[in-house]
Amino acid sequence: MCHTRGMMQGTTESASESKGARAASSQAYLIFAVLAAGFLASQFFRVSNAVIAPELMRRLAISPEEMGVVTGMFFLAFAAAQLPAGILLDRFGPRRTMSSLFIIAVAGSVVFATAQDVFGLAAGRALIGVGCAAGLMGSLVAIARWFPPGHFAAMSSLLYTLGGAGLLLATTPLAWTAEVIGWRGAFWGMAIVTGFFALLIFLVVRDAPKGHAVELRKLESVGEIWSGLKTVASRQILFICAIQFVNYGTVLAVVGLWAGPYLNDVYGLDALKRGNILLVFNVAMLAGVMAFSIIERWLNSRKWTIAGGAFLSFALLSILATAPKLSLWAAIVLLITFAFVSAYIMLIHAHARALLPDHLVGRGLTLQNLAVFLGVFVIQSTTGYIIGYFVEAGRAAPEIAYRAVFGFLAVITLCAVLIYLFAKDVRTRAHN
Repeated sequence: MCHTRGMMQGTTESASESKGARAASSQAYLIFAVLAAGFLASQFFRVSNAVIAPELMRRLAISPEEMGVVTGMFFLAFAAAQLPAGILLDRFGPRRTMSSLFIIAVAGSVVFATAQDVFGLAAGRALIGVGCAAGLMGSLVAIARWFPPGHFAAMSSLLYTLGGAGLLLATTPLAWTAEVIGWRGAFWGMAIVTGFFALLIFLVVRDAPKGHAVELRKLESVGEIWSGLKTVASRQILFICAIQFVNYGTVLAVVGLWAGPYLNDVYGLDALKRGNILLVFNVAMLAGVMAFSIIERWLNSRKWTIAGGAFLSFALLSILATAPKLSLWAAIVLLITFAFVSAYIMLIHAHARALLPDHLVGRGLTLQNLAVFLGVFVIQSTTGYIIGYFVEAGRAAPEIAYRAVFGFLAVITLCAVLIYLFAKDVRTRAHN
């Protein structure tokens, strides 16, 4: 009888634990959905200048060099905020850190919408960059705490794909909106949307499941914070930083900045047609993110999946740089393929995550993300000066200017992947 009662009690406890596990899982996916929605805003702001750049340059008399700097200010400010954001994420958690920073992005969108010159645009972009600094990294910290380690690469790729709706909104929808209510109205609207996401994150997101080691750990002292920063700056992370410095900066220099002016200056496409083509570029990039997650599992090698994408990117950029007078369709096909094969950035984040202890995930991920956005600023600014070198006052940039940009991007991609090859590989199946 006692034995039967014990069995019944054990069954009841097991059922209770199972129900608790399902509840925790449901909460994890709800948090994930909110984080993906918030990441949408950050993605929109990153690439929004590609569609409206020609109009901004004409109406506010902005040179190509100034346009490169204005666009790059988002990434410079974003990069500068990475290590502080990492400290805040490890110390205070994603919920408070992300919701607070998004309020700064709201202010930046308002400043950008009301700007009258290049300085106002740059200030707005800088504030937006600070405000979005934890959009991806905070989400990855939460994923690392709410999901098993073996799910990190797949969930982070899914996050990027779902949040990538922001990339799509910054193409045809932004071009259409800019024609109807102007680019200023579009950024007023994004200020409202971003404020809503800040509130949603604060209300729904929780930093870790109950009983998680991070939740139970006491707050670090200032000395422990800096010691943690030194720990994450290992040689392996620095090898990863090399490919991070170049990959996303190269993709955004093309898809997020110069693809629009390239299609305008070389092929004479108007804003709506450019927006439609940029929409396809961004869909290809999002599809590539998910494809690389699958390829990685098939190859059982994170390192060689990333390296393969980098070598293919180098080859495509080399063709764009050396082939004169490409037809419009040839150029579009090459750029779409480039957007697809260059979409291995989430695997690089996953590679870094696999090398980090749980309590240092925030600082470790933001350190290598610092390389990402410092690279974006340097690369976008440099390409602006390359374009400007070939442009005569009051005239469109010639084809050779864009070919020079593609050549520059090809060279730095090759250099970065050769350094990255020294990094230790991560076998995917070992982390399941």
